[in-house]
Amino acid sequence: MNTWQVRDQVIVVAGASKGIGLATAQVLLERGARVALLARDKARLDESVTALKTDRVIGIAVDVCDKSAVEKAFATVGGKWGKLDGLVNNVGFQFARRLEIMPEAEVRKLLELNFISAIFTCQSAIPRLRANGGGRIVNISSASVRNDNEFSHLGLYSSAKAALEHFSKELRHEVKRDGIMVTVFSPGAVATGSVANFDPAALGEAMQDWLGKGPKFDGAAEAGTIGAAIASCFELPPGVAVEFMEVRPNVLTPKMLESDWKQDQAPP
Repeated sequence: MNTWQVRDQVIVVAGASKGIGLATAQVLLERGARVALLARDKARLDESVTALKTDRVIGIAVDVCDKSAVEKAFATVGGKWGKLDGLVNNVGFQFARRLEIMPEAEVRKLLELNFISAIFTCQSAIPRLRANGGGRIVNISSASVRNDNEFSHLGLYSSAKAALEHFSKELRHEVKRDGIMVTVFSPGAVATGSVANFDPAALGEAMQDWLGKGPKFDGAAEAGTIGAAIASCFELPPGVAVEFMEVRPNVLTPKMLESDWKQDQAPP
C-alpha cells in the first residue's frame, strides 16, 4: 500500500471543471488529498464535484480574473479546512489566430486567463501557504512555448504562458525562504476540447500553416496521464521541488484536428 506524501494536504486546483485540471484533482483525491476545484462554469463544476463522489472535494464557482473574487474563494477554502498546502494553476484558454489581426477582446482574454489569473491566485495563496509553514505552487504552462510543431497561430497563448514561466522563476526566488516551492509544468498536446473555442475560419488557416511545417506531430496525451504527472509534484518531501517538468507524447502521428481524433480515436 502506498503512503502518499500528499495525503491530508489541502490543494486548490484552478481551472478544474474538466480536462487536465479535473484529472489532476481526481489523482490528488485518490491519494488522500482534500481538493478545492475552482472554475467559472458552476453547472459543469457541480457535475464534476458530484462525479468525484467524495466529501474531500468542494467546488467554488469563481472568475479567476477577478482578484477580489479569488480572495473570497481562498477564504472559503480556509473556512472549510483551516489551511492550504498547495495550488495548481491550470487555467488556460486558446484562440488560433494570426497575431496581426487578433481583436482586442481576444488579446485581453488570452492574457487575463493564461497569465494574470495566475498572479491573482498566487497572491491569495502565498500568505496562506506561509502561515502553514510552506507548500507548493504548480503553474501549468505549455510545450508550445518551446515546441514550434504543437500547433500554429497560438502566438499570444504561448507568449502568455512564457510570461507565466518567467513569473514563476521570479516568484520561486521570492518565496523560497518561506518554504514555498514553485513548479513550472509544461504539457504537450492533450485532447481537452479547446478546439471548440476557435473561430472556424481562423482554425482552418492555422491548420494549413501547421501542415506546412510537416505532415506529422508527436501526438496527444490523455488528460489522466498529465494529471498524474502534475500530482507527482506534491509527492516530494518538504524542501525538495520539481522546478520544471515537461511531459509530451513521443509518437509520430499524422496531423489532424482534435475533432477528427474523436472520430478515429485520439492519437496514441
